[in-house]
Amino acid sequence: MLRSLDGEVGALRMAEYDSPVPYLWLDATYVKCRDDDSRVCSQATVTAIGAFMDGAKRFVGFDLVDTESYDSWKGFLLSLRRWGVNGVARVVSDAHAGLKRAIAEVFPGAAWQRCMVHLQRDLAGRVRHKADRARIGRAVSEVMRQTDEAMARAAYDEAVRQVGAIDRRAGELLEDAREDALAHLAFPAEHWVRLRTNNVQERANCEIKRRTRAVHIFPSRESLLRLVGAVLIDINEAWEHGRFMTAPAMRRVMTPHATKPCEIGEEIRRRAEQIIADALASAA
Repeated sequence: MLRSLDGEVGALRMAEYDSPVPYLWLDATYVKCRDDDSRVCSQATVTAIGAFMDGAKRFVGFDLVDTESYDSWKGFLLSLRRWGVNGVARVVSDAHAGLKRAIAEVFPGAAWQRCMVHLQRDLAGRVRHKADRARIGRAVSEVMRQTDEAMARAAYDEAVRQVGAIDRRAGELLEDAREDALAHLAFPAEHWVRLRTNNVQERANCEIKRRTRAVHIFPSRESLLRLVGAVLIDINEAWEHGRFMTAPAMRRVMTPHATKPCEIGEEIRRRAEQIIADALASAA
C-alpha cells in the first residue's frame, strides 16, 4: 500500500506541464514531525496551486522546508520551473519578504498580488484597540467589494486617508501596500475575486491541518510528505469536476493589450468617501 501511495505522491511532485500557468497561488502551513536525529520540529509544508489555460486549477507542487526563508522558497519555485510551470502572469501570496524576492527572481515579469486578507491581518496587528481593528477591517472589506476599477482605487485612497486618521501606523501600511493590493485590477474583472486573496490556499491548508491533526507528530519527513501528498491528490481529483475560471478569460490574460490610465472623477471620489465613512461607522 505504501509503495503504491508513494508512487502516486511522487507522480504529483514530479508532474510535468506543457501548458502556460497564468496564475499561481503560494502558501505554507506548519506541521510537526521528527527529523533525522529524532528531534521534534515544525516543518513548513509549502504548496503551489496553478490555474491553467482551460480554467482548471490543480496543485502543481509541494515540499517540506525547515523555514520560510528566501533560499527555501527560491529552491521550491525553481523546482516548479523545472517541471514546466511557466507563463506565469500573476502570483498571489502573503507579504513574506523572502518569498517576494524569490518570486521576482524565478518568475521575472510576473506581477505580484498581496493577499488582501493577509493585509487585513497585518493591519489588525498594528492597531491597539479592538474596536478600531474591527472598523479598519470593515473599511478594507468594503474596498474589496467594489466591482469597478475607478471606484476600487478611489475607495482605497479614502481608506488610506480615513484609516490613517484612526491609526497612523495602519494608514502607513495601507499606503505602502497600495499597488500590490490593487494589482488584480489589471486583469479581467471576472478574476478579481479569485486574485485578490489567497483563499484557495487557505482552504487547502485547512484540509491539510484537518488530516494531519490526528497524527499530531509525524515519525519522519517521508511519512509527512506521504500524507500531505495524499491529501493534495484527493483535492486535485475533486477539482477535476469543475472549472475555476473560464477559458476565454484565461486567453485574454495571455494576450498583450494596451491599458489606459484609470480616470477618477470628483463624483466617484465623493461616493468613495461616503462608502468608507459608512463602513467605519457600521463597525463602531
